[in-house]
Amino acid sequence: MSGFARSLLRPDGYRSVPYALLGMALALPAMPFALVAALFPGTPRLLFVLALVPVATVLAVAGLSGPMRRFGVAVANAVLGTELPSPGRVRPAWPDRLRSAAWLVLHAGLGVLLLAVEGVLLIGVFIPVMWLNGDQGQFAFFGTTAVAGAWTVPVALGMLALALLVAAAATPVFRAGATALLSPSATERAALAERRSAVLAQRNRLARELHDSIGHTLTTSTIQAAAAADLVEADPAQVRRALGTIEEVSRNALEDLDHVLGLLREEPAAKAPTRTLAEVDVLAVRAREAGLDVRLAVTGPVAALPATVSREGYRIVQEGLTNALRHAGPGAVDVRVEAGPDRLGIAVVNALAGDGPRTGRRGLAGLAERVEALRGELDAGPDGRQWRLNATIPLRAGA
Repeated sequence: MSGFARSLLRPDGYRSVPYALLGMALALPAMPFALVAALFPGTPRLLFVLALVPVATVLAVAGLSGPMRRFGVAVANAVLGTELPSPGRVRPAWPDRLRSAAWLVLHAGLGVLLLAVEGVLLIGVFIPVMWLNGDQGQFAFFGTTAVAGAWTVPVALGMLALALLVAAAATPVFRAGATALLSPSATERAALAERRSAVLAQRNRLARELHDSIGHTLTTSTIQAAAAADLVEADPAQVRRALGTIEEVSRNALEDLDHVLGLLREEPAAKAPTRTLAEVDVLAVRAREAGLDVRLAVTGPVAALPATVSREGYRIVQEGLTNALRHAGPGAVDVRVEAGPDRLGIAVVNALAGDGPRTGRRGLAGLAERVEALRGELDAGPDGRQWRLNATIPLRAGA
């Protein structure tokens, strides 16, 4: 069975009918402009043609707008089942506006034409009623004089079948027209690609945020919980401090998670966390409470750093301390933050554990992306028996 034959058996094969009704509804507001034709002398046929001109003009002007183009795409997808990408809020170019205007005129015109044809065919379905009521009189039938009789039943069934065929055939015609005139142009496809790229970049940023925040929290909480379990009887005061640290880092992680989920839901999220290098000492305190011997050195006007740089710097130190909590060997962890006039320098140095260099460092890949986005440089890897993480971020365009 062919695709067209199968469409006759499916309700979605007759999508042209509601789409035609919508086209007629769109034409109704422009109908009063057809009265302009009454100002001109001529035959009824000529006046009918003249009445179509102002209606088509009004529809074409309406179709030039960007919202109408977006509406046309949305309606074609919803009613006809097309899969046209939405043009979004991009300002359409004039060629795209003209295509939208042409489709709005065709949508309304073809819709009215289809409904007129369907109306004539479906009226014929009721011809047998005259015969069933015993009326054997003559009546006009497509320009001829006919007498009601048994012949009206097969004719009515044929007209019903023809009405179904016309509606089913009109559906792919509407789809083809919508696809040809509402599909994105090269400019719109470029805008769509740019928008998809921005979405992917946003997702990558959110993944980094979650990795940095939740990963640091889970690492700190795990170490603190293990320490508390060992000291629950020997040092209750230390256990209380460990539990307090777990509570604090978990609360901060929940704030980060709420913010990120709000962005994913495209709803107004809670105020974005604004942790900056001004709070780097808090990170050092938490790491010390988790068992690291952190030696923090901060020089320069950290509080005066640009907000974006300061936030990313905080994440860099956080990731460095998280890696040290997981992998560092015995000894101190040196953290150095230097805010100069032209650049920000961050270094986290710790001893390597006995199992040698680490692998699978997804967090470091995320840090590299952060630093690269700020035109900076990141270097992380083993240096003898130590692990060094060095980041340099310029504060000026030419730095």
